[in-house]
Amino acid sequence: MTYIIGRGYGRALLTPDGIFFKGPFRRRSIPWAEIIEIEKRHHTARSSEWWDLRLVRANGRDLAVPGAFTSNRYDHKFEAKLALLREYWQRAAR
Repeated sequence: MTYIIGRGYGRALLTPDGIFFKGPFRRRSIPWAEIIEIEKRHHTARSSEWWDLRLVRANGRDLAVPGAFTSNRYDHKFEAKLALLREYWQRAAR
């Protein structure tokens, strides 16, 4: 239950230095240099499917981005979030 609350009510703040996660139970910051990939993942269960965004870190572990998920295959707001994340990440790599 804690996972679901954090995913739905948590927020991600993008900064030039990294991404800051703020949730009801936890806060953390991850520098852009630590992120090696930003993935859009598809999940299925019984009669539903959804997509979310995950940050793959240099240590191999991934981290779900709170507030970035959808159950619609073609969700323009979700795609905009993915594009914005990748833009900040690419800017930091320069």
